[in-house]
This record gives sequence, C-alpha cells and structure tokens, in this order.
Amino acid sequence: MKKFLYIVFMLLTISSGVAKGQAALLVLIFGEKVASEHFYFSLKVGASYSMITNVEEGKNRPAANFGLINNIKLTDRLFLTPEFLPLATRGVKDVPILTTGDPNLDELLVNPSSTDRKLSYIDIPVLLRYQLSERLWISAGPQISFLTGAKDIYNSEPINGAVLTTEIEIKENLASIDLGGVIDISCMLAKPIAGKGVILYLRYNLGFIDMVKDNTGDPRRNSAIQFGAAFPFIEKQSSDN
Repeated sequence: MKKFLYIVFMLLTISSGVAKGQAALLVLIFGEKVASEHFYFSLKVGASYSMITNVEEGKNRPAANFGLINNIKLTDRLFLTPEFLPLATRGVKDVPILTTGDPNLDELLVNPSSTDRKLSYIDIPVLLRYQLSERLWISAGPQISFLTGAKDIYNSEPINGAVLTTEIEIKENLASIDLGGVIDISCMLAKPIAGKGVILYLRYNLGFIDMVKDNTGDPRRNSAIQFGAAFPFIEKQSSDN
C-alpha cells in the first residue's frame, strides 16, 4: 500500500507543481508519525464534472482534483475534516467565443472545433462528517476557494490541416475568492485493517457568490460534482494492544 501511495504522490507532484509536491511530501514524512485514532491525514484523488450556472451554451467540464484531508475525531460518530485541495480545476466546455480585440485574430476563431473555459482554484472546505454506520458517512460544510488562473482556450482550423490554439486570459474579469457550500457521502470499500481502508466519496459543491466582476446579468456561480477515493494514514497498532 505504501509503495502504491508513493507512486501516486510522485505522479501528482510532477504534474501539479511545487505547491502540490510540498503538500504530498509533508504527508509522506509525517502522515503515519502523527496519526492516531483521533487525528490523522488522508490523501485524496479524484475527478470532477463542473459547470457555471446561467451559461446555457456550455457543457460540463471534466477535470482532476487532488489534496489532503485532516481527520479530527470529535465524538464516536462526529469528525471535523478540514481539507486542502491545491488542484481543483473547474470551468465549462463549448463556451461562446469572446472577442480578442484583434479583428484579424477574431476571424481565425470562427467556428472553432472546441472551446474550453478553464478555471484553476485552491479549495479549502471545512466539513463536519457524521458516521451513519461502520462504513458509511455523510459530510457538509462551507468552502472557500482562491482563484489561481483563468483562461479561455479555443482550437480552430483556419486553414485546412493547420490547427490554431488560442488562449485568452480572463482572470482579471473574475472574483479572486469564491465562497460556497459542500455536501458529500462516502463509504469504505472493505472493513478497515488496523484503521486503514480505501474510502470512496461522491460530492457536490455550489458557489454562493457571482464569480463575474461587475456582472449586470444573471449571476454566474461555480458548481461541480466530484468523485474519487481517499487513502487514510493511520498508525498500525501492535499485536500486543
């Protein structure tokens, strides 16, 4: 199990940048050293389908998510679970084309083969998790998200055989902070051994504020469905205990 988690960490570190690598390294070093029944970390990896409300032309955008969970046991059935998700990509596919301000370039973007609005966030949800049974939990709580990047990506073929990829930065048009709410359900695949067990989760989050600055139309909010797995780090108890 440790070898598998190490490989996952290395792959995610390479693909996600320095911030993600630092977070992964902390758990590799301290994950089981500080773990107990009442306080332990989990590695979380998964996928998401996101959407922006009131963008009728768009389609759900698939993406990956990755992060760490701090599990704090409050009672026999109640946990506080702050999370740090440095890889939390959202957005929408097949968005309407925005003008670039350059008429010559705009002509090349007519009828693009694909359009993609990619929004990169750091998510910090703080959830209360209640244990319904030995293997089933429900969670809910607020989430604050920090926008780290935003761009529209257009792929077009202005000349047969020549593919043009155009990226337009739109971060300055969007709110730098998003506040929202999260609800999810999770279950353990099998009975835990020494406190360990792979946990599957299904989550929905919705932004509460308009993500577009100076928006005069209907509010546009982030929403996403996430699913994946979490791998707890819990110190194995000796056979004498």
